Amino acid sequence: MKSIVFCSSQRFAKELHQFMDELHDLAGKKGLKLSVLHPEFVREDQPLRHKHEKERLEDPIYRAEIAGKVYDHLFRKVKVADVCFVFNKDGYIGVNVAGELFAAAVLGKMIYSLEDKTLMGHYPEDLYEESSVKKLVHETISTPADLLSRLI
Repeated sequence: MKSIVFCSSQRFAKELHQFMDELHDLAGKKGLKLSVLHPEFVREDQPLRHKHEKERLEDPIYRAEIAGKVYDHLFRKVKVADVCFVFNKDGYIGVNVAGELFAAAVLGKMIYSLEDKTLMGHYPEDLYEESSVKKLVHETISTPADLLSRLI
């Protein structure tokens, strides 16, 4: 069984957790144990949670925390996982996810994405297709069941 790291904008944390829960449930029904490396998002109870990322980055404590979390995700989780899955709902990836994609590619990881598009920019109004990032994705997989079949 391959290990997997999930990469996603924290704006999709709820949807990503639902996707991961379904993946775990499907694996459990087959008697499989997954090795999943989860992203660490800002907790729901934190005061900055409902602000836009640009506003959160104005807070020096948040800026220090997020830099540590991104570093941890890149250099610990992406590095050790066999597979990288980009949860790019609506095609959106942020700058940190783009960095994680490039790191996974340099490390020779298999990279899957939820959607075929790789859109960057200001979500959701001002997005553009980032073709250099799109070339890093090996396959689009839209369901937990299809992803599980690639991990076995």
